[in-house]
This record gives sequence, C-alpha cells and structure tokens, in this order.
Amino acid sequence: MDRTQFLETLRSQLIGQMHEGKVAAHVRYYEDYIQSQVRGGRSEAEVLAQLGDPRLIAKTLLDTDADYGGEVYEDEQSYSGRGAYSDSESGQGRVDRRSYKLDLSTWYGKAIVIVIAVAAIIALVTIIGAVLPFFIILGIILFVISRLRRM
Repeated sequence: MDRTQFLETLRSQLIGQMHEGKVAAHVRYYEDYIQSQVRGGRSEAEVLAQLGDPRLIAKTLLDTDADYGGEVYEDEQSYSGRGAYSDSESGQGRVDRRSYKLDLSTWYGKAIVIVIAVAAIIALVTIIGAVLPFFIILGIILFVISRLRRM
C-alpha cells in the first residue's frame, strides 16, 4: 500500500461517519505526518507500516469523535501540520490540543454563568461602595470651595 492508497482508504472509512471538515483535517494530518517522516529520512513503506491499517485508524478516530452538534473543529480552521507528533524516537507521542466550549444547555453551564454574574455584581457593588465615600467627600469639598469663592 502506498501513501495515496492509505489516505484514500482512511478518507473512505471516515466519509459519511463524521463532519467533512474533521475528515479533511484528519487526512491532512496523516498526509503531513507521512511527508515529514519521509523528509526526515524514513522510507514511505516504513512510515506506513508503523502507522498500521488505515481502517483501524479510522475506527479509532470514529470511536473517539465527540460531535457536539456543529461545534467548530479546531483543526478545521487552524491546522498547520506542526506539533502533531513529538520528536520521540517512536513518533507515537501526541501533543494534546484541546479547546473547551461552555455548553449552556447543561445544568453546570447555567450554574457557571450564574456564579460569574453574581461574582461580577458583588465586585461592582464592592468597588462602588469603596469609591463612593471618596466622591461624596470630594463633592462636599468642591461645593464648600465654590461657596467660599462667591463670598
């Protein structure tokens, strides 16, 4: 099996099973990985043998895919092909890049928003309570000074 066959098998196993952007990102990832390893001096056959069966890779990707109803897949917009594997000898160390999205349809999402709102209100009241006496005193002083100038 060559690189083209590997990538086409991977793509065919993923198409229709996950969002098209994710499919494209996964295929680009493996394509870039293979190219970087070949540029690093390894043979294409050696790299493909190390990766294994693309059907098994596709199954693993599908099993670990968490599609949250249209959530934008990070690699769909910003895939650069860098940092995907570490420089370890085996090339098996993955860099974990996660982005989190607050889901307001869950109870804890709503609770987090409420806690943040209450904290913001408390902070605002505290700041106003600390600054207000200063401005009251400043206003009284300016009022007295303006009355003294009129005399």
